[in-house]
Amino acid sequence: MVRLGQAPGDASRAQALSTALAVRAAMDEDFHALLRQWYEGAKLVRTGDGGTHNTVTGGTFSGPVLQGRDFSGNSFGVPPASSDS
Repeated sequence: MVRLGQAPGDASRAQALSTALAVRAAMDEDFHALLRQWYEGAKLVRTGDGGTHNTVTGGTFSGPVLQGRDFSGNSFGVPPASSDS
């Protein structure tokens, strides 16, 4: 778990942790019960079902505005609108 914490976006580390937990749960009934209890509790703190609520207010916007969820690595390369118009 420490290795995944060092690189939380590393899918191979996440898979390794998942496999280790599954093997341990298969071999240890008490661990299986505790892992299941943790999983059920973790489902309650999800950020939602994927829905979004977006509001853009408070000024004049002269560029792209994204409305959605879970964006990363976006680049538009559009210069700001001229204020001369």
